[in-house]
Amino acid sequence: ACDQKDPQTLLVSLQGLPDLQTLYRPIDWLSARLPMLETAQFTDPNKGLWEFWGQDAEELRQAGVRARNPADDLKDWNIAIDFGTSSTVVAYDDNGHYKLLRIGVQDFWAKEGPDDYENPTVLELLDLAALRDAWSTTAYRPGILWDDQVRCSHEALHNLRHNETNPQVVASVLTKLKQWALREGMGDRVRITDQIKGLEHELASLSARMPVRGQPLTVSPNDPFDPIELYAWFLGLTINWRGRGLFTRYYLTFPVAYPRDVKEKILASFRRGLQRTLPATLIEQPAFDTFAVEELASEPAAYAAAALPLLEIEPTTEGVAYAVFDFGGGTADFDFGRYRLPDTEEEDEGWEVVFEHFGTAGDPFLGGENLLENLAYRTFRHNLELCRENKIAFTRPLDADDFPGSEMFLERTQAAQTNTLMLIARLRPFWEQGALPNKSGVEKIALLARDGGKVECEFAIPEQELHDYLEARIEQGVYNFLAALRKAFAEQPPQSIHVLLAGNASRSALVARLFALADGSDDAADTELEMEEEPPQPPLEQHLKTLFGEIYPRLQPHPPLPIEADTPYRPTAKTGVALGLLHLCPGGVVKVVNHAATASGGEAPFAFYVGRERRGRFQVGLPQGTPYGVWHELGMPRDRVFNLYYTQLPSAHTGEVRIGEPGLYRRRIDLQGDLSGHKLFAQAIGPDQLEICTAVSGAAIADGECANRRTLSLE
Repeated sequence: ACDQKDPQTLLVSLQGLPDLQTLYRPIDWLSARLPMLETAQFTDPNKGLWEFWGQDAEELRQAGVRARNPADDLKDWNIAIDFGTSSTVVAYDDNGHYKLLRIGVQDFWAKEGPDDYENPTVLELLDLAALRDAWSTTAYRPGILWDDQVRCSHEALHNLRHNETNPQVVASVLTKLKQWALREGMGDRVRITDQIKGLEHELASLSARMPVRGQPLTVSPNDPFDPIELYAWFLGLTINWRGRGLFTRYYLTFPVAYPRDVKEKILASFRRGLQRTLPATLIEQPAFDTFAVEELASEPAAYAAAALPLLEIEPTTEGVAYAVFDFGGGTADFDFGRYRLPDTEEEDEGWEVVFEHFGTAGDPFLGGENLLENLAYRTFRHNLELCRENKIAFTRPLDADDFPGSEMFLERTQAAQTNTLMLIARLRPFWEQGALPNKSGVEKIALLARDGGKVECEFAIPEQELHDYLEARIEQGVYNFLAALRKAFAEQPPQSIHVLLAGNASRSALVARLFALADGSDDAADTELEMEEEPPQPPLEQHLKTLFGEIYPRLQPHPPLPIEADTPYRPTAKTGVALGLLHLCPGGVVKVVNHAATASGGEAPFAFYVGRERRGRFQVGLPQGTPYGVWHELGMPRDRVFNLYYTQLPSAHTGEVRIGEPGLYRRRIDLQGDLSGHKLFAQAIGPDQLEICTAVSGAAIADGECANRRTLSLE
């Protein structure tokens, strides 16, 4: 007898099996909560099941079911995927109609809402051993069980949000998969524990296990568990649903600063995961040859492609200057360019509009989830005596400073990570709605002590301190944006720049206030300020004058594209990236010219400012975005030591970053030999890699007369 919960064990042999319709009716529901199959799917001459293709026709007739060739369901539509830190958006081109998909909802029959299309990038692991057994024995459409092994997206996030005080649930949920892919090489290991058996597992490093084109995939119990591949598989099950069709052309977008090797690893995971959702009987057919998963554009560029036409901003011959402030869950990405009409040559090639973007930057720690980590960190520190009394550990955000005695509180243990996640859950309304549901200022929360025991705590929430932090940090992020804008348009400053606010975090009232003030609005001025004879300049205006002088470009900010309940497919601050990406797919009339990618040979631009200390400030010697393979002088070593400073803060371009500021890091470089007259030189060789050496001059390096040559990775 077959296990009726596992669809892959059902089709052992058609002979002797009872009632195939009953057995196969829940096949899609069991793995991904997709609708149960209706009788017509088995009997209608225009339908049938892919799983039966290739089986004996007479046996199928006797069993009362029909087979269907999956090649007949291939559709030549483009699929766009915006793989995000907090949520992922899937859009597809249905004969010119751009539509969105819901992934992992509890009930696909329920009325959809606009938020349903922002699919949480979340996995909930119930039984890891059973999951890995099923995952590693069947390559195509393995018998993964939603109720017993793993859930994803909306339902996984729902379960987390409703069990955030349960360490067993918190420890079983994987979030921020995209950031894990970027940072897993930095030594920050991730451990998970499943809910049912308490099995612990440390995620292996992500690797680019690229499928071989034209060959079917193989799987093995020795394969590392890849959560991004599994998440992509869940996306693919909904995309390649038998009620919609099968698709072979997928396009992804990435943040501007993601290194090529990280993007290749993510693409490899998506290629495997998406391919594994196709019927096995399709793989050896010629129709499968069109399968491809490719990077297409940066996230802010894709958003601009959706937003500018929607805002009825028309391209011009000289180009309309635009700047994207993409404030999302993981990072804030900045993109700068011009939206123009094609030149004569481009017009002859059939292009109708051109996005020419030439400046990219970002604030790597200005993301909604990272801000929440900092809110939790500050709350723990505010309650430090309570943590000391109960021996409670927590984690430190990458961009936060430690404190005296912190070695007893800051840990990377599962207990510390769980404590941080549980406190983040309590503070999320403060970030997303601006206030806590509990008006008492005290949160009762069960945390884990260092010995693993549960401790009931009453944490005082320093709301004013948290608000002040958010206000200052977001203003610093906006200043970083303006500093990057100044650099991007340095050669040809425009008189006016359209600023596109993207990402759900841009909906923050703090962001709106800053950019509204820059636009001359007095809405945020309180009564006391209005009574002053000379009210202070808005912060943004002050920053513009500091960066540009008295003559600075006029910013025309556009708020995040709104969510409209009656038009769910209309681009929003989040869905605009995936929908905009569809405009840029091959064969369209929109051309993207990426000067930064061209200059770096397709690699992400060099991500850091590198230099030295001079009179208490950071002096840049090697700027962000510098061409690869060009030597830059950094300074003189002293006592065979050079203190190298580096940062990703765009404000470093202004020369005003002080030594000791958060986000500025120091690396001691010990040198050897006679260094009389020698200086330290560096050249960028990757987004986060330098080659350094000592020499008397750049000409000497060209002649091979240098010493202390080595490679450095900046993290």
